[in-house]
Amino acid sequence: MCGLCGALGAADHWSSGGRGVTSATPAAERYRQASAVNMILDHYGLRLKVWNDRYVLQGRTGKSAVVDHIGQLWPLAEAFAGVEIDPLDPALMSKVGVA
Repeated sequence: MCGLCGALGAADHWSSGGRGVTSATPAAERYRQASAVNMILDHYGLRLKVWNDRYVLQGRTGKSAVVDHIGQLWPLAEAFAGVEIDPLDPALMSKVGVA
């Protein structure tokens, strides 16, 4: 992918935390979110990484896509995995040790 894709800013989204919600820096919050989301994505062979104020979703085959915010993540993750993903499924959360 071209480096310019990550250089252009994305619009704010409620999942980005907003101002004053957390004492963490925006970068630290993105890493925290990616870590939490990866507990679910790992089950499907996917990985979310922080990159240039955004995220990059990576699939098993090496396919990747830039994700501006967590709100865009789940439809892309489903497309990459080829299955419907419910990140709040109690059985899945229990299996990955979240519940």
